[in-house]
Amino acid sequence: MDKREDVQRINEELAASFSKIEARLPEDLTIAGLFETLFEGIEKEFSIPFVWMTLMDSEKAAPVIAAVKSSDILANRLCVISPQLFGQILPSGIKPVLVNKDLQPFYKLLPASSKYFVKSLAIVPFSIGNEIIGSWNNGDAVGDRYTPDMDTDLLSKLAVSVSRSLTILVEADS
Repeated sequence: MDKREDVQRINEELAASFSKIEARLPEDLTIAGLFETLFEGIEKEFSIPFVWMTLMDSEKAAPVIAAVKSSDILANRLCVISPQLFGQILPSGIKPVLVNKDLQPFYKLLPASSKYFVKSLAIVPFSIGNEIIGSWNNGDAVGDRYTPDMDTDLLSKLAVSVSRSLTILVEADS
């Protein structure tokens, strides 16, 4: 195989892994279940060592915060910060951010109860309706696991599915 065929095969495998995770999301009937499935899928399909979420302390995110805190699996994988701080760290909106240098500002996204040794991060914002309420974050001790020049289309597509499922669940509960 030549290099182009290798890249194409790798891309097809990545897309298939993302599709497996995405296909399981609508099966979950609770907010906590949605994120438990998401985190389990990311860890299993991609061997990501650190997966957690950061939510904004806002009225819109309140039901998600409550659901996550009630989950034995997710409770220690949550960081709640102010919308202002979230906006300072991630001013780019809904597009995923990949970083592997100058990580200091991003450490504020880490859960206080868990310390992860990360050298690269994928920060993936998600929303309820059209309002961003937080991000799920993938961290790795390998410095080049995530680099800013990597394509984030598959992460973006999964974030849209997470946001759609989350919106449906929150609206059903209200």
